[in-house]
Amino acid sequence: MVVSTALFLAWIGFITFHFNSAIHGVPKRSGTARTQPGTRSRTQPVKYTPFTDADAQRLQLLPEQSQAEELMERAIQHDDKARDLFEQSIITWVGDIKQTDRMKQLERRSRFSTDLRVRYANADLNLAMNGWAKTENSADLLITQAQTNKGARAAAVYQMGMLAGRGAGYNLIYPVLVDYAKNDPDPYVRQWAVEGMRYLGTDDALDQLFDSFTHDPSDAVRDRAGCNISDCGNFMRKQRMRMAPKLIALAQDPQTTPKMRNWIFLALVEITDQGLPANAEAWEHWYTDHGADKMAEFEQMDWWRVRGDE
Repeated sequence: MVVSTALFLAWIGFITFHFNSAIHGVPKRSGTARTQPGTRSRTQPVKYTPFTDADAQRLQLLPEQSQAEELMERAIQHDDKARDLFEQSIITWVGDIKQTDRMKQLERRSRFSTDLRVRYANADLNLAMNGWAKTENSADLLITQAQTNKGARAAAVYQMGMLAGRGAGYNLIYPVLVDYAKNDPDPYVRQWAVEGMRYLGTDDALDQLFDSFTHDPSDAVRDRAGCNISDCGNFMRKQRMRMAPKLIALAQDPQTTPKMRNWIFLALVEITDQGLPANAEAWEHWYTDHGADKMAEFEQMDWWRVRGDE
């Protein structure tokens, strides 16, 4: 019994550690959810020349934190070699790199990159800073957290989305994440389940985001679902374009509220890059005449090119 008690206490300590670390990935509750482009926090970037073998050798002599910060900065600046080295190295930094002021800014910038590969690196960075390896065991632990600790549930579902989006435990996580997004009584948890879904990058996740956008009773949840449909998260442009006719039909529905209609037109602009007026008929005519051409344009571009800040 002594041995069993000791093992039980060790397990509780392990779970508590992960609760405390994961919660750093979720902001405090606030009255507004939408992040306007002008409010995205920026650092003054360090301008780098293209990454060389000499840079790689120099980085090996630096602390891991410095390595991670420089490689992420270079990745944001679209240096493919630096991004590749970041991806190779991140698995060895799990739990060791911290959210310094500089890293916090780099995380925010990489979240809105014009390169999906940098957005994937953003998810890897968040997982590593919160101590989560990309394994099915991590998926099991996060699911357990969400089930057993209401205070950590919002953080757990958000981290679940990042983990599943990076290929670890998707089949385990997806139905759990959908259940929290649709059915949790706390709108704050539903909001962060919706935020987690933006990392999944699948058509199923986009369809679920549209369901949350149209049916959730919380404005905050619908707002974030709309943002994630339009330009946030890890979806290709051709995937987002598939949502345009659904959004136009929703704008034409007389039961759609003025607030929802405004969000719809904003999403359509961000999906298509078309500066049309906030008028459902105008959007319907545009889609009839140009929708197929726009989809073909998105299908022909590099898969990783997305609308973003830098």
